[in-house]
Amino acid sequence: MKKILLLSLTVLLMCTLVGCEDFLNQPPYDDFTDAEYWKNEDQARTFMYGFYTSIFSGYGSGASHGQFLMGQTSNDDFASDVEQQDLTPLVIPEADGSWSFTNIRKANYVLENIDRIDANAAAKNHWRGVARFFRACYYSNLVFRYGDVPWYDHVPALSDNDYLYKDRDSRTFVDSCIMADFQYAMDSVRANDGNLQINKYVVAAMASRLLLREGTFLKYHNLDQAIAEQCLTMAKNAAELVMKSGKYAVASSYKNLFVSEDLSTNPEIIMYRQYEDGLLAHSTLAYSYTEAQAGLSKSLAEDFVNANGLPIYAENAKWLAKTSEDFFANRDPRLAMCIRNHYCIKGESLTPFSYALSGYAWNKFMDDSKAGEKNPTWAREKNTTDAPCVRYAEVLLNYVEAAYELHLMSKYTFTQADLDKSINLIRARADVNLPALQMLGDQPAINGVAFDDPKRLQIEQVANDGKLITPSLLWEIRRERRVELCMEGFRLNDLKRWCKLDYMWNECNPDIRYGAYIRISDYKNKDKEIILAGKVDPLTNDTVTKEGYILRNTLGKRNRPIKRNYINPIPSGQITLYKSKGYTLSQNTEWGW
Repeated sequence: MKKILLLSLTVLLMCTLVGCEDFLNQPPYDDFTDAEYWKNEDQARTFMYGFYTSIFSGYGSGASHGQFLMGQTSNDDFASDVEQQDLTPLVIPEADGSWSFTNIRKANYVLENIDRIDANAAAKNHWRGVARFFRACYYSNLVFRYGDVPWYDHVPALSDNDYLYKDRDSRTFVDSCIMADFQYAMDSVRANDGNLQINKYVVAAMASRLLLREGTFLKYHNLDQAIAEQCLTMAKNAAELVMKSGKYAVASSYKNLFVSEDLSTNPEIIMYRQYEDGLLAHSTLAYSYTEAQAGLSKSLAEDFVNANGLPIYAENAKWLAKTSEDFFANRDPRLAMCIRNHYCIKGESLTPFSYALSGYAWNKFMDDSKAGEKNPTWAREKNTTDAPCVRYAEVLLNYVEAAYELHLMSKYTFTQADLDKSINLIRARADVNLPALQMLGDQPAINGVAFDDPKRLQIEQVANDGKLITPSLLWEIRRERRVELCMEGFRLNDLKRWCKLDYMWNECNPDIRYGAYIRISDYKNKDKEIILAGKVDPLTNDTVTKEGYILRNTLGKRNRPIKRNYINPIPSGQITLYKSKGYTLSQNTEWGW
C-alpha cells in the first residue's frame, strides 16, 4: 500500500490555522498564538503543506482535472465546436478568483515567524527558502495573468491602508523580486528533504518553467528586453542546476509516466501528486475512458513527426492518410501513446471506449490494455494513478528553449551540444527512439540533411503578415515541446508567451477546426449527420461529402486575436473597493474604460 501525504487532512488543518477571508491583514491563524504554534520544523512543514496543491495540482481531486486536460476549447491541441468572437470575455468581471493574495500573505506570515522555531540557522534558511519559493510561484502566476500587480513582502498592520490599498507595481519590478525569491530558495533549500517535499531541484525546475514563461513573454511582447534576458538566463541556469545534479534521467517509458500507480521511483519525476484509493482520488482516467470527448485537433495530431524524424509534410507537401492505419504508420511512437491508434467515430461501436467528436481520442492517461477489466478504481472520482507534476523532460525542454532564445538575442552561442543534452535525450527514450535533431548552421537537420517544415511557412506568413518570424530551428524546438507535453496544461500559456494566439485563428491555422480524415464507406454507420454532420470536404469542396476531414466547427471564423487576449482585466469590484477607501487601483490599458 502506498504511503501518501494526506493533503486533504492538511487542508482541513490549514482551515483551522488560517482564516478564509482574502485580506492581507487577516491574521492567518485562529486557535493558536504565534508563540504556541511556531516551535519546531514539524510545525513549519505542516504549515507549508497548505501551499502544495495550489501549485502541484496534478490530476486534481474528485471531478476536477487539475493542470491536465485544461483549456479544451482554448488552445490548438483540441478540436472544438465552440466559436468565440474573442478568446477572452469582452466584459470586465466584477470578481476573479485568481486576483488573490491569500497565499502570498501566508508566505509572508511564514517569513515573519520562522525565527521562532527551535532549529539551527541552516534549517531556518531552508524554510525561508520554501516560503519564498511559493511566493515566487504565486507572483509568477499573478504577473502572467494581470501584468502589473502590487508587491507585498510583509503582513501589514491592520491600520496600514496605504500599504493594503497600494496601486500596482510595475511588472518588471515584480519580476526582479520573483527572481530574487527563486535565487534565495535555490541557494537555501535542502537538496533532499524527503519524499514529496520541496527541495533545491524542485525549486530550480519550477524556476526554469516560470522564468522561461516570463522571459519569452517580455521578449515577444516587446515589454523589456533587458529583464527578458535576465529571466531567460536564470531559467537556463536553473535548468542546468537540475541537469548537473545527476539525480534525474529521462525515463525509458514515456507511457508509464502517465499510467503508473506509483511514481516514487521513476527517475524522471521531480515532483508528483500521489493518490490512493479511499484517501485521495481523481477522475482524469474515467473522463478519458468512459465519457465522450471533444477530441484532439488535426493541428496537434499532424505535429508528431514521422519515424525518420522529419515532419510529415517535409517529404510530401500533399501528405494525406485516408485510414487510421496509414495515419499512425511509421510515426513518432508518442503519437499512439497520446492519441488512440484507431479513430473513435461517433455512431460506431467502440466498446469499451467512448467516441471523440474529432475522431482523435486521447489515451495519454490510461493503459488501453486494461480497458476491459472494469477496474473499480477507473470509475469516476476513484482514479488512483499518480500525477507527474514536474518532470525532467520538461526541464530539458525549458533549457533548450531558453538557450536558443538567448542565442537569438546574441547572449549565448547555441551549438549541437545543447540539442544533444536536451531534445535528443528525450528522443532517445527506449519506447520513442527517434533520430537525433541536428543543426546545420541555424537550420534543423536529420541525418545531416537540413529541412524546413512547410507548415511553418504556411502558418507564419499568415500570422505575421507575410514575414517569417519564427526561425526554423526554433519551430522544431517548440514542436518537441508541444508533442512531449501535450495535454499537460502548457499549450495556451505557451501560445500567449510567444505572442502566437494567431495559431488559434482559423485563417492562420485552419487545422484547428478539423479532426481525422475518414471515408464514409469504411464505417458501418453511413449517416453523414452523425459522422461528418454534412460538412464540406475541405480538399474538394464536395458537398456530397463521401470522405474528408471531420469538420468540428461550422459556426464561422474566430476573429483575429487582439492585445487584450494576452492579459486579463483587473476585476471591477477591486477597483471599486479601492475607490471606496480613497485609493486608486489602475486598470490594464488594454481593458481601459
